[in-house]
Amino acid sequence: MDIQDLANSINGKLYGNDDFFSIDGFTGKITFLHDAHTGDIVIREEIDSTGVEMAFNKNIACLITPNPKDGAIETAQRLGFPLIVIDNIEIAREYVAKRSQENEMNNRSSDTIHNIVQQVEDKISSADDLLSIGGITEKIPFIGNDDKEKLPDNGLDNIMDLVSQVEGELVGNVDFFSIEGFTGKFTFLNDAHTGDIVIRHWINDKGVEIAFNKNIACLITQTPKDGAIETAKRLGFPLIITDKIELANAFALSHTVKKYSPDSTNVVITGTNGKSTTSHLIYHILNNAGYHVLTNTDSESEFNTLIDPMVSKLISDEVVANGKLDYLVIEVSEVQGWLEKLMENHAALMSEAIRPEVGVITNIAMDHIGLVNSIEDVFNEIKAVPKAIGDGITILNYDDELVRKLDAKNPFYTSMYPLNENNSVYFDGKNIVYDNNPILSIDELPFKGNHFIQNILSAIGACISLNIDIDKIIEGVKTYKALNRRFAKLYDEPLIYDDFAHNPDGIKATISETLKLLAKNQKLHVVCAIRGSRGVEINQLNVDALVESMNDDIELYLSSSNDVVNDLNFVEEDEREVFFNTLNDNGIDFTHFYNLNDCLKEVYEKADKKDVILLIGAQGMDPAESLLKDIIKI
Repeated sequence: MDIQDLANSINGKLYGNDDFFSIDGFTGKITFLHDAHTGDIVIREEIDSTGVEMAFNKNIACLITPNPKDGAIETAQRLGFPLIVIDNIEIAREYVAKRSQENEMNNRSSDTIHNIVQQVEDKISSADDLLSIGGITEKIPFIGNDDKEKLPDNGLDNIMDLVSQVEGELVGNVDFFSIEGFTGKFTFLNDAHTGDIVIRHWINDKGVEIAFNKNIACLITQTPKDGAIETAKRLGFPLIITDKIELANAFALSHTVKKYSPDSTNVVITGTNGKSTTSHLIYHILNNAGYHVLTNTDSESEFNTLIDPMVSKLISDEVVANGKLDYLVIEVSEVQGWLEKLMENHAALMSEAIRPEVGVITNIAMDHIGLVNSIEDVFNEIKAVPKAIGDGITILNYDDELVRKLDAKNPFYTSMYPLNENNSVYFDGKNIVYDNNPILSIDELPFKGNHFIQNILSAIGACISLNIDIDKIIEGVKTYKALNRRFAKLYDEPLIYDDFAHNPDGIKATISETLKLLAKNQKLHVVCAIRGSRGVEINQLNVDALVESMNDDIELYLSSSNDVVNDLNFVEEDEREVFFNTLNDNGIDFTHFYNLNDCLKEVYEKADKKDVILLIGAQGMDPAESLLKDIIKI
């Protein structure tokens, strides 16, 4: 293919170079700029100077676009890089795709060509003329390739089985789109490759086209919009629409565990407070004991839901990169929803998908107001988890009255007080005790606060139930370092502690423990980030918890954190007012700042070196540590 013939055939004007840039010309495929390699052609809706430089550095054959902007033409001319400017991008796509197909066909034997054509006809039938860039040109290199490495059997050959599992409706095609069906994994659209399945809460027409061009097996969504259904039908691309995206992600998780980690021993952890610390400590104990372990826990508890296929992706990526897993330690959100709609039985659905041998339920308290509106609602969301654990062992917090009511087949209890139960571990005020023997003294624990000791008990109970050697458990606890923002000490003078406490129980427990660190005649400066875009109800409960915790030794500061939060966490006026009104009604003095940086500066300047500063809150307090580094300049 001559580049000038290419430019003429697509009614384009050539700039920068009168030949393909890569030495051997167009020898690759039509692809996206970020995926391009030597000899490829990239067709884009628009390109700027930076994009031209990227193409130049990637040594691709040429760029084609209808919309050069921000110096793209000048950069192409400066670099001597071929840029073809066109009027109609579809003409370019169809022509280049056809030439790419012809080139590929010419490189194959007649027998192989016959097989390819037959497979394409079977797969896409009359939609041949609709294929563009990523359609036939990305399929051809893989069709009929006997040398292609085969992935393990997915156990999902029929797309209708998937439709049934997710209670969905199928449009666009009655079969998986990629030639060999579902051969990959469940993932996100930007990470997807041939044979993968993508699950998204919403998808528009552009997303369907991207999926089509990436040659993935199918798309699953809860909200098709902006012509997504029409585009799927036009392209003959399978789009599954479900009212419950959590069913799709639960199926993805179950499928991924069975395929990628069928022999691992699995643990789930749920409850209102303490999930992340408990999960991370279990992970650390097992990892420290020499096992290959994966956990989804992170400091912000963002990967513990069925909102998206993140947990499935974490598992498959880890196994592909590092081999067989011994243990999965999966944190599970006790209550979850999307766009103010509750995902009913989320914790049980996610737990069942993981097939755990051990489960942990830390506590049952109020959070996620709006999705649930009473403590009974929270209990109803968690009560099915022991059934999902089934014959496995369920670690239960004996000190929580509602947790004690749960019906577990094989319970193992934890408590901050001595227990007479056979299957139990408890704290007697000085030591953690198991089987009537003290195994760890309070001085050997990474945390001294009661609510953190409760998390340690849960983690120890889980590892005992996994038959981990007790000495390995003790060593793991002693060497544990906390997750970010879990009562983390940031500075010594004054003492500054940072905690993720963001619901009533967490706020009360954290303030109570911090008061124990306060020297006589000194002040505790509590800095609380108001929860933004979470509604009046949860903020009312949080300010009530502050009121209950206040005493004469506490000075209170509030932050709306406008300078550090995004639109999803912006504090609305009514959320702010519920704090102001409640504190004023109870005669409690406070200082409010719209910006977190200003708030931290004021508190640091006002605090005595022997005082204690406590930072609490969720997203609105997350950047506090980095801001303090500039303020304190240490």
